[in-house]
Amino acid sequence: MATPQHRGQGGPQGLDDATFPAALRTAVKRSGRSLESLRRRLDERGTPVSIATLSYWQSGRSQPQRVGSLEAVAHLEEILGVPRGHLLSKLGPRRRPGPPRELPRAADLPVEIPLATQAMEQLGFGDTLELVDLTVHDTLDVDAHGVQRVRTIRNVVRAMRDGAQRIPALLATDQPSGERAEFRAVSGCRVGRTISHDADGVFAAEIILDRPLRVDETAAAEHQVVLPRDLDPEQSIEYFLLHRVTELMIWVRFHPARLPVTVETYSVLDGMTTSSLIDLGDSTSVQHVVHRVGPGRVGIRWNF
Repeated sequence: MATPQHRGQGGPQGLDDATFPAALRTAVKRSGRSLESLRRRLDERGTPVSIATLSYWQSGRSQPQRVGSLEAVAHLEEILGVPRGHLLSKLGPRRRPGPPRELPRAADLPVEIPLATQAMEQLGFGDTLELVDLTVHDTLDVDAHGVQRVRTIRNVVRAMRDGAQRIPALLATDQPSGERAEFRAVSGCRVGRTISHDADGVFAAEIILDRPLRVDETAAAEHQVVLPRDLDPEQSIEYFLLHRVTELMIWVRFHPARLPVTVETYSVLDGMTTSSLIDLGDSTSVQHVVHRVGPGRVGIRWNF
């Protein structure tokens, strides 16, 4: 005769952590931090959240919904030492949906790449957004010859309408190619239709989430872009933001046999350009992280 197992209030850990409140409780417990400590850290980062609100988030009595609250959750992930997007991707739809909203508008793509706009239109992406990025992490691997080989992009997105499922992906190189870039799904998605303008170095794809989302629901997806093998070394990477995001991280990983002499991070936002020279020291990689920015351009450039 089988003996029933008595479970704790939250159920098994694997199932429990599938929800935002449970994942937050687990992360807080493992960090050993008090809610007061978290409140202070969030306040220092310019995203204040009260102890009562943090407690409500842990219990499931309420959940982050406003832009400021979502930014606070992104900071919590860093403070608590969990992977970026771990908490944001577990947020469900709003408890009390409001009236139908207008879809946010996407910024115009750079005019110097007219085929980029054409490719997006061919894939059915217009000037409004059904999914918006909360966080984006773009990792580029550069080989021993200084050639860019693979970009790995992780998006945490929020649905702006029921049924939203498609993320636009675009790659534009500074040189023509005799080969096509290859889009590969890594996790949480699959690759749909692709568009290639090889001679102009413009490639686009629709990244399709594993399932359609309900309005305000969030999800994480990761895909890779394998660049054409016949490209010459390019000494920059740039991410174009179609709208405001909570966080964007660009991470360039160089081969130890070919390290750059100089590295510079830059941003072009609201018509203003800012840049900073970076000393790699003993490192073989460089990261550029920006918060609460967009639309605009963010990038890293280097010289060998």
